[in-house]
Amino acid sequence: MKGTISSFSLAIRSIFKDLVNLILALFPTVIALAIYLWAVVSVFKNSDWFTAFMAQYIESPEAAGWLGKFLTALLILFIFLLMSWTFVIVVGIIAAPFNSMLSSRIEKQLTHQTVTDSTSKTMKEIFHGLGRTFFTEIKKLIAILVMAVLAFLLNLIPLFYPVGVFLVATLLAVQFVDYSWSRHDYSLGACVRDTFRNAFPYALSGGFFLILVTVPLINALVPALATAYYTILWLKRHEMIKSVGDSSSSALKIEG
Repeated sequence: MKGTISSFSLAIRSIFKDLVNLILALFPTVIALAIYLWAVVSVFKNSDWFTAFMAQYIESPEAAGWLGKFLTALLILFIFLLMSWTFVIVVGIIAAPFNSMLSSRIEKQLTHQTVTDSTSKTMKEIFHGLGRTFFTEIKKLIAILVMAVLAFLLNLIPLFYPVGVFLVATLLAVQFVDYSWSRHDYSLGACVRDTFRNAFPYALSGGFFLILVTVPLINALVPALATAYYTILWLKRHEMIKSVGDSSSSALKIEG
């Protein structure tokens, strides 16, 4: 269970005490919010279209106007409901390339490698690596779907429900540990061995993040926080961290 608890506080410091890391953590959330806000504004701006549409079937202009407004309000409410159901998923998808860079930066900082403090340079590196990142995410998604189906089937049998929960928690952990695996070119066999070797720490911490996903506002930061946490946990369990002090201290080498 080495590093399971202590990695959490270090993960928070790694994000909030480094400006570039903080931007990488918050940017996907801002993009996701902008998408939902654009949808709401688009519906509101087209409220007259809904009124005109209802006027084709209702003779009274006043009644058509009220129904058009009602339909607009209903669609906006639906968008907010959809947001509550899908926000974390949307943030997670958008965050993939940002999380990959965040994981890389945190590893370099904690192993005293050179990192850049230039936001623009970091963004360029993210866009240059988009192809590889999304290819990795597709492979990860396939593996996650297989395990998710297995966990779902186990949850249908009361006797195996704890096993299903264990798998889901481990599944959440693995999708963030994968950033470290990919960066170090782990083979499938090596990934499986690492998962079995650290099954309980991954499942225990994965269960904690599953709880955080249910908390409004905090759930928007779960992808970035989990990325930082599992990067640090992986480094600690492989004894690669040279110093467990402040991850943004002056000891770190920063490239301008």
